[in-house]
Amino acid sequence: MGKAQRDKGARGERELFEKLSEELGFIVRRNVDQARSGGADGMDIPGFAVECKRCERLARPSWWRQALAQAELVKREPILFYRRSHEPWRAMLHRHNDDPVDVPWEKALEHIREKIACWP
Repeated sequence: MGKAQRDKGARGERELFEKLSEELGFIVRRNVDQARSGGADGMDIPGFAVECKRCERLARPSWWRQALAQAELVKREPILFYRRSHEPWRAMLHRHNDDPVDVPWEKALEHIREKIACWP
């Protein structure tokens, strides 16, 4: 991956985590050590391993496999946020089986809030 792609990815992460912080009412930060630790892009939402993709070419199946693998390492639920330029954020998340569900931003926030409400 080239520097321009890494920079775009980092900008996308900052944008996403700022929006999540505003919506959830607590600070959600980027996992800046993710490249070395092999971890998720964000770990501040209780129970979730957040993966973020800011790309023009969608590769949801491979992104979802990455999100699953990273979440498994930390024993958390995977959630993948992604968006193209000039489009809103969307998310992929687990529902009642192993297949991911692709949902709009608002549904992803609803899912997170439901899970946080039940968090010990």
